[in-house]
Amino acid sequence: MTGAGAGWGTLAVLALVLVVVAIALYAVRVRRIANRVGSFECALRRTGVKDWTSGIACYGAGRVDWYRLVSARLTPSRTFTRDELVVLARERRPGAGHVIEARVSHRGEVLEIAMVREAFAGLVSWLEAAPPRGEPRL
Repeated sequence: MTGAGAGWGTLAVLALVLVVVAIALYAVRVRRIANRVGSFECALRRTGVKDWTSGIACYGAGRVDWYRLVSARLTPSRTFTRDELVVLARERRPGAGHVIEARVSHRGEVLEIAMVREAFAGLVSWLEAAPPRGEPRL
């Protein structure tokens, strides 16, 4: 093998190693987020946008953190506080009756979320379990 051929071969092996490491890091990130207690699959889209963005949501103390499924970020892409998240409407996804699409409002922004029926029931229960607004919290 010539010097140029060996250089290209080394570069190809290095590129392959980088791809394998990137895939492994992505898998570890997704597994770490998905294995948290209170995590569930949740797609998100802005009102009027055609495509959904897949993600994983996790309950926190008074908030729901939403992570994009395909991302290098270790921090949430969005955080929804319980006091400011309101379900405006909901309906079953046509053709997939086990998936609920809901229009929600958070801090004046209207978004759409989609998740399986059980996860949506949990979200609604979590929202309803909040202390009444305007009352002092003990």
